[in-house]
Amino acid sequence: MDMQDRSSPDVRPPLPPPVRPDLADAFPSVPDHALGRDFFRSPARSRVAGLVALVVASAILLGTAITPALRAWEARGKSKEFTFMASHAGDPVRWNPCESIHYVVNLGTAPAGSLQDVQDAVLRLTDATGIAFVYDGLSTEVPVLDRDVYQPDRYGDRWAPVLIGWVDPRTSSIAFVANGQEAAGIAGPLTPDTGADVYVSGVVAINAADANPPGFASPGAQGPVVLHELAHVLGLGHIKAQGELMEPSGGGVTDLGPGDLEGLRALGSSAGCLSTPGVPSG
Repeated sequence: MDMQDRSSPDVRPPLPPPVRPDLADAFPSVPDHALGRDFFRSPARSRVAGLVALVVASAILLGTAITPALRAWEARGKSKEFTFMASHAGDPVRWNPCESIHYVVNLGTAPAGSLQDVQDAVLRLTDATGIAFVYDGLSTEVPVLDRDVYQPDRYGDRWAPVLIGWVDPRTSSIAFVANGQEAAGIAGPLTPDTGADVYVSGVVAINAADANPPGFASPGAQGPVVLHELAHVLGLGHIKAQGELMEPSGGGVTDLGPGDLEGLRALGSSAGCLSTPGVPSG
């Protein structure tokens, strides 16, 4: 039900979601990501640059809420803000929207219902961008920050598909904790080693210790976490506006906000085709 429906006089704002401060502040070298500025102002010219984006784009986090859900409820439909993970020559770095994005999922430590969360999130992003996603099945690959974008022995002679996986923070090489804050997920897009300013892969690491239940029933559920992280993989950065999913704490919402949708349109099929770099030869 639309919480802004004036025909329902007893409508009340939702209860505050868990606080989810963002880990981006733990990286002092990261440029300020104020409204109206790219989250990542330098172009992603290599896989290493893409991995920096991966680290600083730590998405939604664990805890109890900083901003009351009332502010998010009041902000619904008002914000039009968005930022990009990276830009080059004034344009956002993005995927080639005229080719499908392939993805695999590692459910090794995921709660039941997690694959449905991924597929629901993918459908929402396809609707927002016009980019088709192709599920290539389950994978045993474990998310790491220094992930190779080209793994012919595992995935054949193509760019490695986007990897979405649940990892145990006690054994993972990924540091989910910074300044006493524990992330529910970390994600980012990846560019090839050749220096091309086109995303060809990505990785999403979900904290398996996060108590968020599967589904999209509330801002504290796992579904919005997965959707937020995959929006990073598509190229969206963080903003400070409540009512937007790309607000570092999730914006107090369960779906993409108006600014999120505007940003995704700028990254999608309406922006035109790009030339996808070829995989390494030999």
